[in-house]
Amino acid sequence: MTTLDNFGIVCNFEKLKPNDIGKRLGGIIKAYGVNISAQDLQLFIEVCGTNMQVLINEMRKLIEYVGSGGTITKKEIELLCIKQLDYIIFDLTDNLGKKDTKKALEVLHELIYNKEPIQKILITIYNHFKKLYIVNVCERLRLDTARNLNLKPNQTFLINKYKRQSQYFKEKELRNILKELINLDEKYKKGSIDITVGLESILCTYCS
Repeated sequence: MTTLDNFGIVCNFEKLKPNDIGKRLGGIIKAYGVNISAQDLQLFIEVCGTNMQVLINEMRKLIEYVGSGGTITKKEIELLCIKQLDYIIFDLTDNLGKKDTKKALEVLHELIYNKEPIQKILITIYNHFKKLYIVNVCERLRLDTARNLNLKPNQTFLINKYKRQSQYFKEKELRNILKELINLDEKYKKGSIDITVGLESILCTYCS
């Protein structure tokens, strides 16, 4: 028997679910005498992701900005927080669904301006539309959406967002978008097309 066997304890640290993340962050906010609504706290988690270290760092930034007795709102979250790429792609897709070409391109160009790798942008957009396609199929066949999206317990809050965005597109349209993105990736790797121009073309096509 080793010292570790005699005195060690095996603990299983499960990833926190959205409600538990919210409660923990709520406790931190309250301790600093700052206010935030439940809706804006949920928005904060959606914007910054579910990594607790990232969330705590971003929340401290907001707390210092509004000060004791202040209130954190959507305005401060959108202004100060570093947005996760997945959240930005939700914005891009919303603009696509609303047929707002200008805003969709603005989101794309902002990602490029912020030095986000263009190949990573392409892959993230593809994965996002693949999830929307899966949601459409699940809705039609009445299958378990969370299971088929392989969502983790702390990601289930995304289901309603995916379902809402999937309603912007028909199943056939989503298949076509996925094919376009696959073709773009192949042509880009062969050097026959500029990947940025290709992405802009796809966005414009499905915003029209």
